[in-house]
Amino acid sequence: MEFVKNHNKTAIFYEGKEYSYKELIAGAKEYASLLDLAKEEKAVIFMENRPELLYAFLGIWDKKGTCVCLDAASKVSEFQYFIEDCTPKYIFVSNNTYDIAKEAINLSGVQTIVLNVDEIDLSKADKEGIIYAPDREAVALILYTSGTTGSPKGVMLTFDNILVNIEGLNKYKMYEPTDRVLALLPMHHIFPLLGSGIVPLQQGATIAFLKELSSQAMVDALKNYKITMMIGVPRLWEMLHKKIMEKINSNKVIKSLFKLCEKLDNKELSKKIFKKVHEGFGGNIRFFVSGGSKLNPEVSRDFKTLGIDVCEGYGLTETAPMISFTPINQVVPGSAGKIMDGVQVKIAEDGEILSKGRNLMKGYYKKPEATAEVIDSDGWFHTGDLGELKNDYLFVTGRKKEMIVLSNGKNINPVEIEQFILSKTDLIEEMVVIEYNSLLTAVIYPNFTKVKEHRVTNIAETLKTGIIDKYNGSTPNYKKILDLKIVQQELPKTKIGKIRRFMVPALLEGKIEEEKEENIPTFEEYKAISDYLTNLKGKKVMSNAHLELD
Repeated sequence: MEFVKNHNKTAIFYEGKEYSYKELIAGAKEYASLLDLAKEEKAVIFMENRPELLYAFLGIWDKKGTCVCLDAASKVSEFQYFIEDCTPKYIFVSNNTYDIAKEAINLSGVQTIVLNVDEIDLSKADKEGIIYAPDREAVALILYTSGTTGSPKGVMLTFDNILVNIEGLNKYKMYEPTDRVLALLPMHHIFPLLGSGIVPLQQGATIAFLKELSSQAMVDALKNYKITMMIGVPRLWEMLHKKIMEKINSNKVIKSLFKLCEKLDNKELSKKIFKKVHEGFGGNIRFFVSGGSKLNPEVSRDFKTLGIDVCEGYGLTETAPMISFTPINQVVPGSAGKIMDGVQVKIAEDGEILSKGRNLMKGYYKKPEATAEVIDSDGWFHTGDLGELKNDYLFVTGRKKEMIVLSNGKNINPVEIEQFILSKTDLIEEMVVIEYNSLLTAVIYPNFTKVKEHRVTNIAETLKTGIIDKYNGSTPNYKKILDLKIVQQELPKTKIGKIRRFMVPALLEGKIEEEKEENIPTFEEYKAISDYLTNLKGKKVMSNAHLELD
């Protein structure tokens, strides 16, 4: 893989330092020299986003090995499962992950070599040349994904799976060598690994990593590094959208201008009128990318009115990841974009999205039965999502497992109800609609800051009379919400913020155990801060909590 002609060009920004492509290649080659890997032998990367992650990644590929990217926030028990499953020959760690890795290795008995990137001396690294990529059909990556049940499954992705995604993006000229990409999401997910790592490097663009993930660090990076694009999950765009729209709706003149721009649908005019919004994002943004789950169409529509494209994509780890993607200047709010080249899609009789093509995984590692459950005898991958194809655009309408089928046979898509209700109030932080005790039930975790600001004394009654009753008055009988549950803690979620619906009934019944902490700090300052926050918030504060985000 040759990235860029000018090897002195900046490849990575991190902690105020610039790393050139020459340094990136030298670092990757130096890491490769530490490895003795046969074709498809496995090496694990277990660290936070940082330049060394890419050195390790490219170094493993240079040796024709299979790269296994694992969540840097994994607990000992999780990491133990992963390494017992894939039995890697090497594990790259940082100072932050070393102790967890060592404990898990000792418990597992797996024979492996640990390489701590904070102890690898690169002061004399000067190797040049190109980074060798795995053969097209070789397993280039194993990434772990887990559904609602069972143990995590290792998704085997070939180099060709990745190539078809790169080729599809290049067709639309989505990335340019002048791009500067802010890498927010952890790279053990294929979505950020491809979009914030592999593709920018293949195009000779620049990646910015953040050491601390906070709103201020993000704002500073957008400005200081002149970021042109950023990849995020819907939760990020919905949070930013809420803040922007609160300011717009609080000013009658700006609100009128927004309505005018909505009608005119002129991106250049919107950029001029909402110049301050663009400056807030650093002033250089070309577009945003959303993936991981469905984006609320209202969010996409309003960003479009502000002159910013949120290009939504759809796919799964098993499809490396993209099945569809939205080209710049072709955003259709509510749509997950156009089907990628080299990918086939059809909608089954029950509405499920089926796909096959060069992007489809080789299978689940050591799990042929699980592979056969999702890839049928004709080679079609069953996504588990429901959707429609309209004018070459894919619309994802729901998830098969999330659809509520009532006793009278009526089908309800809970996401549509949730998005409608969330758009009508700022008193709700999170919500899901489920069938509970044979009743269509809204489970709501309130936005306690807004509840306090609005001086609401009875949140359940306020939401019922002000929001739920109004919704019920405008919908068919079978879609009416018949019960409302207020919860005092966040709804259970995956690590990239998707609500785990199947766990909500257990939450209501008090069956979800408190998260057990591992490797709790013992120093005095930690105990003082932990006790203070626990008293302040009225709930236990975990050691892995982030002071600002959590």
